[in-house]
Amino acid sequence: MIEAWENCPLPIIPKEERFKGKTTISICKGSCNRMIKIDNNTYNLCKTCANKYRYYGASCDIPNCESIGDGSVVFQVKENKMVCWGCYKAWYKMNFCVWERLVEERHLFFLRPPTFVKALAAGLVSPVENPLPISNNFGSNEYQIADCKACKREKPIRNTEYQLCSSCMLSLQYYGEKCSIGGTQPCQNNAIYFDTQESRFVCGNCHQTGNKYKLTSYAMYETQIRTITNCMICEYPLSHGRNSRNGKTHGVACIDHDHDTGKTRGILCHYCNTVEGLIKKMPIDATTYAKRLVAYLEHSPLSESWIQDM
Repeated sequence: MIEAWENCPLPIIPKEERFKGKTTISICKGSCNRMIKIDNNTYNLCKTCANKYRYYGASCDIPNCESIGDGSVVFQVKENKMVCWGCYKAWYKMNFCVWERLVEERHLFFLRPPTFVKALAAGLVSPVENPLPISNNFGSNEYQIADCKACKREKPIRNTEYQLCSSCMLSLQYYGEKCSIGGTQPCQNNAIYFDTQESRFVCGNCHQTGNKYKLTSYAMYETQIRTITNCMICEYPLSHGRNSRNGKTHGVACIDHDHDTGKTRGILCHYCNTVEGLIKKMPIDATTYAKRLVAYLEHSPLSESWIQDM
């Protein structure tokens, strides 16, 4: 494994010429070449460039990753493994799982379809001449603010190659692909994700549904949920997706789940799903409430009372 700064090609700044202090602002000698706060006085580098040159010449230990430490990619050492910034972020999101699990996940990631192919062909994106430097800070300050080349708005830039914000990147990376979720009522939305575990395109709505209800797979979603076309209580006809059925929100399929356990229970219409939620807030249990409601409607106490004019 390469030691830190072992292969750094940059000239060492003589000690007498180095800036002193932790708030020095100077021109970074690294790839960004910007007037910025200097983090490494030995080579006069900002924090981002210091991380890019620290393991210069390294290669990622993930078998299918082709990242090389050439001064443009950040490398990190974790559990005696050398990983590039992309693989390190994936490992971080997986709570630093066992190495074999990460290797499997990244293998599937590298097998995904190439991005922006149809968007490039349609002229919707094009590589920028001077890409913004990629930051290596987690959190809200990870992406630099600039004009998105697609929506023309000043926003955090998620993709530096084409200078796109997060929303435009998602809408254009698989431009022209349709959501693969089928069932009795196949999804008609445009795809914005590619699920590496199941090798299929999914739209934002289906992706959010899977995450929200913790579904085991998209296959279960399309075979066990999207095939149900009637409310499981009142049997009213339902349509899946966010659009109303014939202009009525009553006919929109709602996934009913237990808010205490998180388990999915069934598919209901809008009204039944609302009523079920309200009944749980009653001071008596649902069964007792239902019995009392039936008795109340069958024998309304004041329906024939002298208090009203018949």
